[in-house]
Amino acid sequence: MFKDRFLTFLSQRRTGNMLALLVIAVFLVLTLIRLSPLDNRLQEILSQFGDDWQEYALYGVDIKHNGLLMPAMKGVFTRPAGFSYCYFLASIFVIFGENSVPVYIIQNIMLGLSVALIYWTFRDKMKAITGLLFLAALFLFALLDVYKYYSFRFLSENLALFLVSLFFFCFIKGFEKNKLGLQLISASLIGPLILTRPNTVLFGLVLILIVMPYYLKKGRPGIMQFLLFVSILALFSSFLGIRNYLLCRRWLFLPAQGASLLDFIKLFHPIPASVDLSKITANFLYAKLHISSDIIAYIEYMRQEPLLFFSHYLKKILFSFGFMPIIDYHYRFRPHWMLMWIGYFTYLFFRIRSREKLKMWETAVHLYIFCYYSTLIISAPIDNYGFRMLVPGTNFVLLFSFLLWDRLQQKGWSHSF
Repeated sequence: MFKDRFLTFLSQRRTGNMLALLVIAVFLVLTLIRLSPLDNRLQEILSQFGDDWQEYALYGVDIKHNGLLMPAMKGVFTRPAGFSYCYFLASIFVIFGENSVPVYIIQNIMLGLSVALIYWTFRDKMKAITGLLFLAALFLFALLDVYKYYSFRFLSENLALFLVSLFFFCFIKGFEKNKLGLQLISASLIGPLILTRPNTVLFGLVLILIVMPYYLKKGRPGIMQFLLFVSILALFSSFLGIRNYLLCRRWLFLPAQGASLLDFIKLFHPIPASVDLSKITANFLYAKLHISSDIIAYIEYMRQEPLLFFSHYLKKILFSFGFMPIIDYHYRFRPHWMLMWIGYFTYLFFRIRSREKLKMWETAVHLYIFCYYSTLIISAPIDNYGFRMLVPGTNFVLLFSFLLWDRLQQKGWSHSF
């Protein structure tokens, strides 16, 4: 009897709501304990030359005192990559004064909110008890991967994780419940997300293709709504471009936009001396195709040193999966990431095997995971300050392990083993 009543209690929606709110409260309490005494360390941060958190702090203070155009950076904004995060810090400095303590408190509240938002977004996709297990796992991931290392630093991933969690909440609820307001809010969140983590720009473009069929089915009103969605997405993605134009008369919409993808590859994956580039001039095919010399150089690199070329990206993939010592022996293995990815790929295997049509929300999440990780692996130093760049993607990979557990209980998937 007690067991049945307990299971009924766990299955109630309000139980999940209370536990999600409890997660937020726990992060707040842990933060206050960790910060005690509440010392302002902003001046210490401002003196840490060469670190991203110092630059963010400088620009945040500059925005507060000198205006939204951030005049301290006299030219186009190039780095650090989290342009929106500078304004996040500036807004806190305006409201609470130039103090690091409110920043850390708000970042940890946002961390708890991110956990709650992801749970509230996807709990209807799984059984109630599975949802609570998912909530517990989200809490542990947030504690081990963000609270421990990053939520007490001025790093843009703290904002990016919250923005992407809020985006998917508004996006999925908006389209499933046909609420235009939530749909447009989700469109407005993509811009700040892109300007916080620029590698999400690919997902922003793909998102337009994801929502297009939904709107086109609605005829002329749907076309107008689609144009409004795209316009809001484009407008909120243009703030850096507007800033650069007003200050420098140059329309550059992303940090370091003047650098191409190939420039980033050259910077973070240089061609080794063992590759003989003198063979390029003697190659008749290269001359006929009029291929860029930089691209030809990497073709030669791939042809002459295939193991060296592909091992570079294989190491980055394994790093993303939690095999972190493969890039730097100072890092530890993250077994919870390895289990998460095993669950994700197992889910994909059975999902493809079942040949079920993907719903819009699932298409969006899968493409977010693909776009987010692929752009990082190709063009970014993903071991920068540890694994911070990967944090805005892990919770959405984790989701599918719990969806897998539920689906394996169903007749159609359990017989696939």
